[in-house]
Amino acid sequence: MSVVFLIDVDNTLLDNDALKALCDRELRGVAGYDAARRFWAIYEEVRAAGGVIDYPATLARFREERPDLAGPDLERVVMDPPFAQFVYPGAFAVIERMWRAGEPAILSDGDPEYQPRKIERSGLAGAVRGNVLVYAHKEEHVDAVLERFPADRYVQVDDKASLLATTKDRLGPRVTTVHVLQGHYAGDPPEGQPPDVVIGRIGDLVDRDLSLLA
Repeated sequence: MSVVFLIDVDNTLLDNDALKALCDRELRGVAGYDAARRFWAIYEEVRAAGGVIDYPATLARFREERPDLAGPDLERVVMDPPFAQFVYPGAFAVIERMWRAGEPAILSDGDPEYQPRKIERSGLAGAVRGNVLVYAHKEEHVDAVLERFPADRYVQVDDKASLLATTKDRLGPRVTTVHVLQGHYAGDPPEGQPPDVVIGRIGDLVDRDLSLLA
């Protein structure tokens, strides 16, 4: 029986809340408190308009408003933080164990520039051997995911219970959903079928027999 593990990135493999907090601190350092507040206001406006977090679009709009701040320090803070420092403990070990039980693949929401950069520079793309899919709204692309990674069974690991419920509705018993209680979405209700498995952190999977999840 073939098994594919579909793993989220933000607050699943990588502490995105802490990464954003670092970006905020460094933005205040290079641009000042008021400019940083305006950056995050634009960030929310861009997300509301497009339905996805888009750092490049946010940065472009911010530069238009504040050309005096559009220097290399701003580019570095927003686009080149130390991504690898925010990978959760145990994440790489879990991916390695997934290779023994099946085939792991990253399935992430995000924009087409920043998100792949984060996945690559954090070392996560290498860990899954290039098996990376990024969509603005990944729940809308289940058929494309199944075509790219055909398998008898799937295991989806995510920090958003509602997204796991959507996949469960679509694939039924072919998928085992694993909810990781990390990040600011951890307490959100599933809005549908509850997850099959709930864990406190991604590292909790290191000591589990992953073949049993399928």
